[in-house]
Amino acid sequence: MRPRENIEKVIKKFNIDVNPEKDQEIFDELQQAQAKSKQSKPGISHIDLWRIIMKNRMTKLAAAAVILIAIYVCLQIPSSLLPKAYALQNTVEAYNSIRWLHIYQSEKAVREYRTELWLGCDEQGNVTRMRLESDNAGDSVGSLILAGNSDSSEVWLAKHNLHLVGYGDASIMLGFDVSELDPKLLIEKLLEQQDRDEVIVDIDEPEKKREPIIVTVTYPQGSRSENWKKVFHIDQATKLVIKIEKYKLRDQEFQLVKTLELFDYNQQIDQMMFTLKGDVPADAQVVDVTEVEAGLLQGDMTEEEIAVELTRQFFESVIARDFSRAGQLYLAAPDFLVEQAFMGANMVKIISVGPAHLDSDPDSDAMICSCKALAEFGGQYYDVDAWKVRVKRIDQDTNCWLISGTSISASPASDTITLSTDSADLNSATYDGLMPGEFMRKWLVLGPLPYPIRDDIYFASKEGQRVAFDTDSLDFLNFTPKVKIDNTDYKWAALESKYSIVDLNQLSEEKTDFNIAYVWAQIEMPEDRIGALGIGSDDGVKVWLNGELVHENWLYREVVSDNDRVPITFRKGTNQVVLKVQNALGPWGFCCRLLDE
Repeated sequence: MRPRENIEKVIKKFNIDVNPEKDQEIFDELQQAQAKSKQSKPGISHIDLWRIIMKNRMTKLAAAAVILIAIYVCLQIPSSLLPKAYALQNTVEAYNSIRWLHIYQSEKAVREYRTELWLGCDEQGNVTRMRLESDNAGDSVGSLILAGNSDSSEVWLAKHNLHLVGYGDASIMLGFDVSELDPKLLIEKLLEQQDRDEVIVDIDEPEKKREPIIVTVTYPQGSRSENWKKVFHIDQATKLVIKIEKYKLRDQEFQLVKTLELFDYNQQIDQMMFTLKGDVPADAQVVDVTEVEAGLLQGDMTEEEIAVELTRQFFESVIARDFSRAGQLYLAAPDFLVEQAFMGANMVKIISVGPAHLDSDPDSDAMICSCKALAEFGGQYYDVDAWKVRVKRIDQDTNCWLISGTSISASPASDTITLSTDSADLNSATYDGLMPGEFMRKWLVLGPLPYPIRDDIYFASKEGQRVAFDTDSLDFLNFTPKVKIDNTDYKWAALESKYSIVDLNQLSEEKTDFNIAYVWAQIEMPEDRIGALGIGSDDGVKVWLNGELVHENWLYREVVSDNDRVPITFRKGTNQVVLKVQNALGPWGFCCRLLDE
C-alpha cells in the first residue's frame, strides 16, 4: 500500500473525509491570515494563527486529521533516526570533560549535619584535590576543615585550635570514601553492578525537558544492600547528576538519610581553596603527623579478621590509657584528641569484639565491626556498645587498615554490685588485714537515705545539701543491724562490688539524686599501723575511724582514685571504718584503698 493510501485509510477509521475542496478552503484561509499579518505592524502570533485555523467545526476536524497523520508518519520513521532514550552510559560520557565539582552533602542523624566539598579531578575523572568543610564532625571534634591532594593534606579543628599537618591522601581523614561523592565513579560502579545483576535500575525519563531524569536503584532481596535505595536526579540537557538521595529501610519504609547536591560543574576552583591558608589563626597549635605509623598491617588475616583485631587493639589501648597507640589506630589522631573524645570516661574491660562484615552501604567498601565494653564515669558504670566501628584500608600496597569512625551508645550498667539483707552482719564486711593498693569491695551499706527535711530550707538548695552533709545520727563505733533515722527504721545490707569503684546508683531502681549512703567495714590488723586511705567519691565524703571523724570533704566531683589521701592509724586488733557518701545529681559512687606509704 502506498503511503497516501495508507494515510487515507487511517483517517477513514476516524470518520473524517478527505475532501480536496475543503482542503483548498482551509489553505485559502491560511493565505488570507498571512496576508493580513504582513500588513499588521505587530505581526500575528503563532497562537493567533492557530485560532484562525480552528474557527469553524469542519476546520477543527480536518486539523485533527492532520495531527493524526503527523503521528502516523512519525511512527514510520526508522528508530535509528530518532533521539535515543537515556542510558547510564550517557552520564559517564558526560563526565569525561568534568574537572571541577562543588557539592553540598546533608546527613540526617540525631540532627542534620551539613558538609560542603570542592573537588578537582584529573583527565581520567579521579579526584586529585579536595576541600571539605563540615559544621560538625562529632561532639568531641566540632567543626572541621580538610584540604589537600592525593599526596598531602591538612586539617583544621577550630574547637581545639588545632592544625594537623602531614597527612597523606586527604581521604584518610574522611568517615566515607571519596568515591561516594564522585558522580562519575558512582555511575560507572552502577553500570558494573547492573552487568552482574547486583542492582535493579529503574529509569524515568519525563517528557518535559526541564524535569530531571530519575534513576532509582534498589538491591535484590538477600543482598548486603537490600535495605538501601538510591535516587539519581540527572539533568536531561547535560546528562550530569544534579542530586543524589540515599534512603535506608527503617520501620518498614525507606527514609532519607543522605542527600548530595551538585553545583557549579567545571567552574574552575582557585587552587588556594585546596590549602588552609587564611583559615588557620597564627596562635593555632600545630601537630605534625608525618612520622606517625598509622594503622595496622593486614598480613595474612582476612578482611573480617583485620577489622576485629584492629577494633580489639584500639579498645585495649584505651583501657591501658595508651592514647598515643589508640590515636595511631584511629585516623592517626593526636593522643590528647583521642583522650578528649572519651570525655573522662574510664574504659574498664572489653566484653566482646566482632563479628565484622562488609558495610551494607552500597557505596562503601569499609568493614564494620562492633565492640561491647564496660566503662566507668563519675563512679557509675556504663555498658558501652560501639555498634559501628568503621574500618577501612588506607594503603593498597601494604594492606594497611585503620579506624575511620565509630558510633557508640552507653547505658547504665546493671549487676556491678550484689546486695543481701540476709547476711547483713560485720562478718560479711570484715577484712583480715589490708594489702596496700587493694581496693575494698566488701561493705555493709545503709541507703539510699533521703536528705533531712526542714521547713525553713529547700532540701535541694545549696544550703539544704550542706545541712544534709553535716547532719549525722548514727553510732559510728558500735554496729547495729537496724537503725532509726528521723523516726524511720532502716536495715543494713551486705554489698560486694565487682569493680574497684562501688556504684551506689544501683542501690535503687529509682533515681538517686539528693541521697546519702553510709558504708561500714571492719578491719582486723595484726599490729598497729600508720598509713593513709586513698578515697575517691562522687560527691561529698566523710570518714570515721573507730568512731572518730578523721576526714570530710564537701564538694561536687567525679570519682577519681585517691583524690583524697586520709592519714590514719590502725590499731592492733579490730578497727571500724565508716564512710558517708553524698549525691547531688547523676552518678554516685566511691572507691577506697590502703595506700602504700
